[in-house]
Amino acid sequence: MTLELVRPSEKYLHSVLKAAKEFLDSPSDFDISGVKKIKQASQNNFETYFEDLKKDEKADLKNGRVAQTTFWLIEGDEYIGSFDLRHELTENLEKQGGHIAYEIRPGYRKKGYGYKGLKLCLQKAFEMGIENVLITCNANNVASYNLIHKTMLEYGGTEIPDIQFEKFVEKRHWIHTKRRYGKIRPLAIAVIKKGNKVLAYHGYDEIKKEHFYRLPGGGIEFGETFAEALKREIKEEIGADVKIGKKLGVFENIFTFNGQKGHEIIIAYEAKLKEEYMKKEKIPMIEKEMEGEFYEFIEINAGYKIYPEILEEI
Repeated sequence: MTLELVRPSEKYLHSVLKAAKEFLDSPSDFDISGVKKIKQASQNNFETYFEDLKKDEKADLKNGRVAQTTFWLIEGDEYIGSFDLRHELTENLEKQGGHIAYEIRPGYRKKGYGYKGLKLCLQKAFEMGIENVLITCNANNVASYNLIHKTMLEYGGTEIPDIQFEKFVEKRHWIHTKRRYGKIRPLAIAVIKKGNKVLAYHGYDEIKKEHFYRLPGGGIEFGETFAEALKREIKEEIGADVKIGKKLGVFENIFTFNGQKGHEIIIAYEAKLKEEYMKKEKIPMIEKEMEGEFYEFIEINAGYKIYPEILEEI
């Protein structure tokens, strides 16, 4: 089923009412305005809900209100979450809140919807003429920070200094709304073998309709060595310390994923995890907002598509 970011519609109210109960049963100190209005409407009625959203879009900063468009993340006919896109910022929103705030329905969290929905929202912002957006999160929300930071690395942007706002410390990223092109991305990749199996996570290309596996690792940040980046990425993704072995080589990977062209320069290392991890067939991911929910050991010669395609070269 297609995942879409759409304007709120009565068509999806049957699902939204179920979601409202989930939100009410899982109270949060950080409900976005779109979710607060859903919860309130579900306890009263939706008669004025859609009218209020239209008023939000026409709000004027001169009158003390920021114009905001609310979108629903929908898969099939199912409501997944809400995204609030503010058209401009106040001084307070520059400290906490930013342009985009989102919340995923409790039953659909940790399944990658936040990551996918955020990218769809960046496209909406671009279509509205907003070239860069500020996205903030509480410093204690590690999963949200990692999601936002990786989106920034993909699209381009800048992480700006943390700021104390009221009783919270906010992490803040400016992110380009148009995905950057023409950039070669440096990556560090771990080849972690167990017999004829290698550790990888599952991915899916919605354009090609192709299932595949990707070796663990990730992008190198400024000032990091390849080995330091690899250790950081593995720690962030599964919470494990990795022992780096010999360097296997440097590889080039030019590819297309979900219709977008990518270009990577990859350095691959042999690596090992502690025995407690090596004994497992599946290792849960901490960053479950990303593409997969776990790493698993898969057979190298079982016909799986494993990217980057370096295993035959090492």
